[in-house]
Amino acid sequence: MRDRDTPQVAIFIETSKTFGREILQGISTYSRTHGPWSVYIDEWGPETSLPDWLNGWEGDGIIARVRSRQMSERLAALNVPVVDTLQQIPALELSGVYSDDVALARIAFEHLQNRHLRHFAFVGVERANWSLRRQQAFARQAQQQGAECEIYSPLSRRRFAESWNGGQEDLADWLESLPKPVGLMAAHDLRALCVLDACRRRKIAVPEQVAVVGVDNDDVFCEVVDPPLTSISHQAKEIGYQAAALLDRLMRGQQTDDSTILVPPRLLIPRRSTDTVAVDDPAIAAALEFIRRNACGKISVSLIAREVNLARRSLERRFIRLVGKTPHQIISEERLRRARQLLIDTDFTLEQIATMSGFSSAAYLSVIIKQNENCTPTEFRQRTFR
Repeated sequence: MRDRDTPQVAIFIETSKTFGREILQGISTYSRTHGPWSVYIDEWGPETSLPDWLNGWEGDGIIARVRSRQMSERLAALNVPVVDTLQQIPALELSGVYSDDVALARIAFEHLQNRHLRHFAFVGVERANWSLRRQQAFARQAQQQGAECEIYSPLSRRRFAESWNGGQEDLADWLESLPKPVGLMAAHDLRALCVLDACRRRKIAVPEQVAVVGVDNDDVFCEVVDPPLTSISHQAKEIGYQAAALLDRLMRGQQTDDSTILVPPRLLIPRRSTDTVAVDDPAIAAALEFIRRNACGKISVSLIAREVNLARRSLERRFIRLVGKTPHQIISEERLRRARQLLIDTDFTLEQIATMSGFSSAAYLSVIIKQNENCTPTEFRQRTFR
């Protein structure tokens, strides 16, 4: 660090999206509690060039979303520590803090699989390293379950057009060719919106024929579309905080073994775009839907059986054959999902959360969280917030 008391830090992160603004909030939290820092920041968008004032800048460190090798080289020429938060370009020799793309893909796949879908697909962003990692991890999840995963690769398709409309028509043709119903992960929310538009062009029903999961959980994008988009939220504030902490260590000249830090996703937010149950048996499909809507209330296997006009033993046998789990297991999974969401999204007490998610007591919920998350409810809540 240069010979002065207050570090001079430049930040180049998109301010036009929720994800970027939350990273900035995490950086701000670290600076307030460990600084202060003198921060240089411009309005920054996906196509913004590095500012001219950087040429004569005599700062101490940089946090950026590095979009190209040219940008990386220009930052490296400043001879100050740089921490990346994008990982767009493979094999850049930069320290970085990133969302865990493998974990993102796993959460998306498990959600679609829990909708009892058996066909899967992925739509990514060309020439983006983070998108490729999500694609590979999602396809690997499908392969491990004995399923195929179709990949949309527009640059390898003859019809990929010079116009946005031509590209959308090509995507629509590809979606039309997929086996149905299919669970589809898009690399991020903007790509998912393209999928929803392409489905409308061919009158492909969402979610009944194509169930779509995005990534970023940008409320503006997810709620403005019809149907609203299921999406996975990042721990963007934690990414910002950890990026600032890593830069601080580098500016102080400290040795570090954690030049790449992966931050797990925060939560999948289910919306209408995946609100489907893909089971051929109408009674079991109705039972699964009934469980999904009522699992956190007073529900029993006998009640479910009456609801779908089946004997309890018949219901249980069909569940094992078609779903691979008992009705009681599905109820427990829905309750745990609700408890996780409440732990992350609210400051309710454990007793309140246990009641709201259908558990008999806070003590029992604590045991279930410990079994599934390998931590206490308090630790689970703390690790998903900064």
